[in-house]
Amino acid sequence: MIHVDVSVLLPLHDAEATVAALVREAAAIADAVGGRPGSERVRGVEILALDERSGDNTASMLSVLHGQHPSLRTLQDLEPGSALRAAAKVARGDVWLVFDHAIDLDLAAWAVTSVYAGQPAAIVPGVVLALGRALGTTCFKRLDGGLVTAQRSVARQLRREGRAPAFSPAPRGSFLDRLWLGVRQSSASVGIACLDRPSPAPGELVDGLRRRALTLRRRLS
Repeated sequence: MIHVDVSVLLPLHDAEATVAALVREAAAIADAVGGRPGSERVRGVEILALDERSGDNTASMLSVLHGQHPSLRTLQDLEPGSALRAAAKVARGDVWLVFDHAIDLDLAAWAVTSVYAGQPAAIVPGVVLALGRALGTTCFKRLDGGLVTAQRSVARQLRREGRAPAFSPAPRGSFLDRLWLGVRQSSASVGIACLDRPSPAPGELVDGLRRRALTLRRRLS
């Protein structure tokens, strides 16, 4: 079996329009890392596409992408919020890299090489998370949520250990990007896994905010 240096974990839900680009970015990680400290250690990369019961054609797109990317593996029909928990059971990489929407590959490369340089984890809020396999296994084995929930779980575990992750602020982005990041962070703090997902289209954003308000109201009543 070929040794896996990096496992790229891609939580997906209704990602028909974006999954091809996400898989291409994941496949380009080794090249993006090239020339940075630790880059000589990144050769084998696996991509885990983690589909949380998409209602669109995400599964069909993944079937096509399998023929284009031999390193792609898929886990399908996952319960909402369980993608990273499921990935923790099968990911083989020494370093795990998590993102769920299109990102700047320089940020992904920074995160991976930070872990190879000795950091326990690297976080860009709402954008990317990199961490070692042992820490990922500890933090993800009971995780209920997505990327932002995972970032909170990792930061909390490291505080308990008297350590801290490498940190880079999130790119400013659009107003809607910032608003949805706030929604995801708030949802992660109160355990609403269904809202810890990538930034939706504007109409879906409004629906998501309404769902969040109703869910919070039920929890507080």
